[in-house]
Amino acid sequence: MLSVGPTPASATGGVWCHHEDASTKFDFKAVMSRSGIGAWFDIGGRLETKSGRLPGHIARFEVEDRNLTQRWLGREGILLQIQKFDAKARAGVMLTLATKSIDEGPYEGEYELRVTLGGGDEPDIIRTGRITCGGD
Repeated sequence: MLSVGPTPASATGGVWCHHEDASTKFDFKAVMSRSGIGAWFDIGGRLETKSGRLPGHIARFEVEDRNLTQRWLGREGILLQIQKFDAKARAGVMLTLATKSIDEGPYEGEYELRVTLGGGDEPDIIRTGRITCGGD
């Protein structure tokens, strides 16, 4: 016997950021359930660092799920951490975004860009700045 009835709504939301300054150019988007439970999907974007000292494939890359090492969206804010490393080149980049909701409008906060060169033989290059993201 087949039972037909109402099905629960499956609303989705998303998060998006676009930023460019002297240190970095960053575009990001992702879709997730508005309940906050479950995976993020349709993750995409691009990160470009402007340090000039990184190998090209680390300095500029497409953001994929495997690069997104921390992710969180809630009423309080957005937290993202994107990383890419190359053990052979002994270089890597990590971008961390931490924002807070502003009057139910955009999410505003700071980013930290950390560039690692020489596998720890050289000090990390650290750049910070302000960032605004959107989410629903």
